Amino acid sequence: MSVRLSKNMLVICIMGVLFNNSFAQSKIMIKGMVHDENNKPLPFVNIFIQNSSEGTTSGDDGYFKFFTVAARKINLIVSMVGYKKFIQEIDLTKESDINLDIKLVESSVTMKEMTISASSYGTDKEKGLVISSLDILTTPGGAADIFQALKTMPGLTQVSESAELYVRGGDPIETITIIDQAPVYHPFTFESSYGGIFSNLNTSVVKSLFFSSGGFSAKYGNALSGVLEIETKNLPQQARWNVGLSLANGSITADLPIIENKLGLYFDIRKDFTKPMFWLNGGIERFVDAPNSDNGSGGLVYSYSPNGRLKIFTILAQDQEGVETESAEYNGTFNGSSNNFFIDIQNSDLITNNLLMKNSLSYNRYNSLWELGVLDLNTTDRIYAFRNDFEYMINNNLKVLSGFELENRYTNYEGDIPLLDYDIRPDAEAIYLDNELMSRRAGMYSELQSANVFGIEGTMLSAGIRYDDFLTPSRNWVDPRLSFGYNINEKSNIRFSWGIFHQLPDLSLLRTEDGNPDLQPMKTLHYIFSYEYLMSEQNSFRVEAYYKKYSDLPLDNSVINYDNSGYGFAEGFDLIYKGSFPFGIIGWVSYGYISTKRLWMDFDHYTYSSFDVPNNLSIIAKYNLNVYFQIGLNIKYATGKPYTPVISSEYDDQLKIYVPDYASTNSGRFPDYKRIDLRITYFGQMFTGNSLIVYMEGLNIFNFDNIFGYSYNQNYSKKGTIESYFGRRMLVFGLNIGI
Repeated sequence: MSVRLSKNMLVICIMGVLFNNSFAQSKIMIKGMVHDENNKPLPFVNIFIQNSSEGTTSGDDGYFKFFTVAARKINLIVSMVGYKKFIQEIDLTKESDINLDIKLVESSVTMKEMTISASSYGTDKEKGLVISSLDILTTPGGAADIFQALKTMPGLTQVSESAELYVRGGDPIETITIIDQAPVYHPFTFESSYGGIFSNLNTSVVKSLFFSSGGFSAKYGNALSGVLEIETKNLPQQARWNVGLSLANGSITADLPIIENKLGLYFDIRKDFTKPMFWLNGGIERFVDAPNSDNGSGGLVYSYSPNGRLKIFTILAQDQEGVETESAEYNGTFNGSSNNFFIDIQNSDLITNNLLMKNSLSYNRYNSLWELGVLDLNTTDRIYAFRNDFEYMINNNLKVLSGFELENRYTNYEGDIPLLDYDIRPDAEAIYLDNELMSRRAGMYSELQSANVFGIEGTMLSAGIRYDDFLTPSRNWVDPRLSFGYNINEKSNIRFSWGIFHQLPDLSLLRTEDGNPDLQPMKTLHYIFSYEYLMSEQNSFRVEAYYKKYSDLPLDNSVINYDNSGYGFAEGFDLIYKGSFPFGIIGWVSYGYISTKRLWMDFDHYTYSSFDVPNNLSIIAKYNLNVYFQIGLNIKYATGKPYTPVISSEYDDQLKIYVPDYASTNSGRFPDYKRIDLRITYFGQMFTGNSLIVYMEGLNIFNFDNIFGYSYNQNYSKKGTIESYFGRRMLVFGLNIGI
C-alpha cells in the first residue's frame, strides 16, 4: 500500500510541475492583505475569482497570494462568515501583478468567536489565554514538544516528567486528545507504566491548538477532566524546508505546494536517538537499548473550491527501549516497543454564508509489547471513528453548534501478567490473557451560543446537551453543560461554567479475568469561576477557582473484582500572568493549588489522590540579549506526590521471596520536585533568506534529586530511588536550518 501511495504521489508531483510550467508565461499574481474595520488582520478569509475555481484563503496574518491565468476583466470575491461580501472588478488584460488592501465590514449577522467557557487557552486569542507555537518552540526544557510545553500552563499537575497531562487531580485517561476531529488515545512515544515521554505530533505540522482543563463544551464527550484539540496545517502557500539536528534527534520538515492554491503537502520526518545524549551526560549504563524512535507525520491538502477543502493527515511512529530495572524480588530488563499508525480524512466546507460543516473519517492502530520477568504482554488498540460538526449563525447574537460521532474501538490483550504485583520473576505465577474488548459508541450534541443575553451588553451564554450511547458494552448517559460570561469592560471579564461529564473506565478494567465487564461509566460534576484582566494585547492575568465531584469510580471488590462505589473530589485555584516583565523579560508565571481525595481502584480507605500535588509553580522567563541571542529559564516547583510506603515484610517459604507489608494507601509523600532548565538560542541566517537557529540547553542545571519512585532490597529493609530518564543534569544542543 505504501509503495502504491508513493507512486501516486510521484505522479501527482510530476503532473503539478508540468501543469505549472505549461502556464508559467501567462500567470498573474493576485496578493494582498485582508483586515477588519479596526485594521486587525483577518485569517481564513475566502478570496476567489467569480465563476471560477481559482482562489485561496488568507493566512494567520491576513496575507493571501494566488496565481490566475484569466487574461480578462474579473470580479474578485472576498467573503467570510459575519462580514459583508467584498466584490472588486479587476482588469487582468495588462498582465501585471495585483496588490490589494482589503477591508471587510461586519454584517448584520456578525457574531465574533465568543470565549464563553472558562479554563481554556490555545493558539487562537479568541478562545482564551494564548500559548503560541513560538512559546512551545522556545520553552526551555520542553524539547519543542506540545505536551511538555502545556505542562507549564495552569490546570496541569507535575505528577511525573512524562508528557501525559494530569488535569486538576485527574488520571491521564480522563483527558482526551483530538486531531482534526479524530480521537487519538496514544499520542506519545515510549509509553510505559511511567507514561509516554514525548508527543508523536511535532509543532511544525500544527496550525492551532485548544486546551480546556474543565467545564468544556457539549461538543466533547467521553472525557472527565480535559480536552486537547489540535488542528493540523492547511494548504501550504510557498515551498519551505527545514533540517534539524541535535544531540537527541534529527529531522526534516517541508511545505510543498504542488498545484498552486489547489494541491499541496507538508511533512515532518524525525529520528530520535538518545544514546549520544546519555553517553555525554551519563546514565547510559541504565540502558540495554537506549530509547530510540522513528516518527513521520504529514498532510495532503486539496482545495476543490474557494470554500471547500479535503485534507488527508497521517502519523507513522515506532519506538523501542531496553531499561535496567531493580526490584526486591527481581533485577531485569524492561523491553518496550510500540508501533502507531493514524490516518484521518477531513472535509470542511462553507455550505452557505452562515453554515460551516466539517466531517472526519479516521483510523488509528496502536500496538505495544512490554516484557519484564514474567510480564510478556502484547496490546493492540484499533479505533475507527467518524465525526460531523455544524456551525450555523442564526443572527448577530445567536449561533448553533451541533454534530454527531461514531466510534468503534477494539482493544486486544494477549500474554502473561503477574498474578501478584510484588512478584514479577520470570517463573512467577501469571494470569494469561487472550481477549478482545470492544466498545461501540454513538454520540450527539447540540449547543446554543448567545451574545448580549436579554439585551444586556457584554453578556455571553452557552447552553448545551450531549447524549452518548455505548452499544457495546451497553451504557448510555445524558450530559447537560452551561457556561456564562460577562465582559465587565474592554479589559476584564468573568466566566462561570457548570457541567456533568461521563467517561467509560479504562477498557482493561472490563476484562473478565481480572476486571468486571459490567462496570458503569465514571462521572464528574464541574463548577468553575474565573476572572481575567487584559492589560494589553500581550499582557494578561487570569485567576480561576474550581470544584470537581467524582462519583461511580471503579473500586476493588473481592467478589467481582471491581464495582462502581468509588468517589472523590478535587478543588483548588489556578492563576497565570503572561506577558512582559521589568528589564525586558517576557514569559509567564503559572501557579496552581489543589486538594484532592479519592476512594477508587485498590485504595484501602478515602485518602489523598495519587495526583494530589498541592502546589505547582512554573516560571518561564525569556530575555533577548540582542537581535540574535535569547536566553530562557524554566523554573519548576511542585509538592511531592503521595505514595504508599512499605513498612515491613514477611518471608514466604512457598514463594521463596519476601512479601511486603504496606502502610495505609498514599500515607507517604515524595520530596518536593524542583528543577531549573536554561536555554540559550541564536536566531540568525546562513544565507540570505535562509534561517538558522542554534540552541544549547542545560536540563536540571542544579542537579536536584527528583524522585518518582522507590526500589527496595530483597527484604524491603532499604530503599533506593528511581530516577526519570531526564532527571539528572544534562546538556543538549542542536540546530535548525530553514530553506
